[in-house]
Amino acid sequence: MEDTGCGIKEEIKDRIFEPFFTTRELGEASGLGLDIVKRVIFKHNGQVIVDSIPGKTTFKVSLPI
Repeated sequence: MEDTGCGIKEEIKDRIFEPFFTTRELGEASGLGLDIVKRVIFKHNGQVIVDSIPGKTTFKVSLPI
């Protein structure tokens, strides 16, 4: 999956999969989305790779077949 947004700042990239981590204002989001994605993918022996620069963020999900 890829988007053309502002990108993920390098200083928070290692934290985006933490439960309840969000960059939004208090009360706007729970910060559970990426944590749930990571747990489901890892449960199936897969991996999630994130690459982000301003104007292009890519999430690659790999699952074994």
